[in-house]
Amino acid sequence: MPRFNSAMSGTLLIFLIIPFCFILSGCKSTESIDVFFTSRENNVCKILKGKVVVYAIFVDTKKTKPWTQYDIYSTLDSIDKSMDWVMQRAVQNCVNLNISVVYHKNQRGTIPIYKEFTKKTLSSSLFRKQLSAGIRDIYRWADYIAAEAGKSLPKDTTSIIRTVNKMNDRERLLARLRDIYKTDNVALMYFVNNYYSDEISVTFDATSSDNPEFSIVSFKNPSVIAHEFLHLFGAWDLYITPFDSHKETIRRKKQAMELFPDEIMAFAYRNIDSLNISQFTRYTIGWDNALEPKYSELILGKKLKPVKY
Repeated sequence: MPRFNSAMSGTLLIFLIIPFCFILSGCKSTESIDVFFTSRENNVCKILKGKVVVYAIFVDTKKTKPWTQYDIYSTLDSIDKSMDWVMQRAVQNCVNLNISVVYHKNQRGTIPIYKEFTKKTLSSSLFRKQLSAGIRDIYRWADYIAAEAGKSLPKDTTSIIRTVNKMNDRERLLARLRDIYKTDNVALMYFVNNYYSDEISVTFDATSSDNPEFSIVSFKNPSVIAHEFLHLFGAWDLYITPFDSHKETIRRKKQAMELFPDEIMAFAYRNIDSLNISQFTRYTIGWDNALEPKYSELILGKKLKPVKY
């Protein structure tokens, strides 16, 4: 089936950088078109149900504040709070969800991994003259750290495994983690210490079928952590981003922000206890099988009709 790029997809997250894709099941031009969201039921983090593991890796760089023991444990507290919030919302929606938080440390008990960004900071490394080059730099950065983190994991001793898992990138790390924790849903999240800095948090490849998705989080605000975590499972940004240049896109997002005044995907920097998960986001992460028509038309327009799963 053909692929379609939506002008309604902005986000600072390679959601924002690469427009959302839909898979269409074709009809006549006068009829509505059924669409599958490629962010849903895709890649490593498919549907936000069942057993989920958050694998947190703390990273030191030259330009970020060094991770102190206090910083690490306070951030872990924020991660726990954000995941508790998500699980509470799952209970309210009758969804079976159990999230465990695991963090990397090596055999000596050392937690942060040191790896410089190519251009000193996350944002300057990513937003270069050629964005594709910036993305490749971030991939290399993330793969190096994944390879280092993988060195501390127990080796796979299963007798049926004949091919050695060479721990050299994110995909290999995730494959080993999925085997260790016996779940397909492993959310890989990198944390850099950018407190009190003007920096971004970003999620990559949530719509990809070729590269495993991951997040880089710059702050320990629980709502920001939950926001990026939900992106990994297919949630869309519902706020106006710098990449939203189409007037119709901006108009619809303004309407979405008015319609969902407590939506975490629209207001990520508020107190997490004041936020909620809208029906639109519940659909994108697999908690609802159908999107209510009024929200479909608001977000996608009259021509596109999200499928019922």
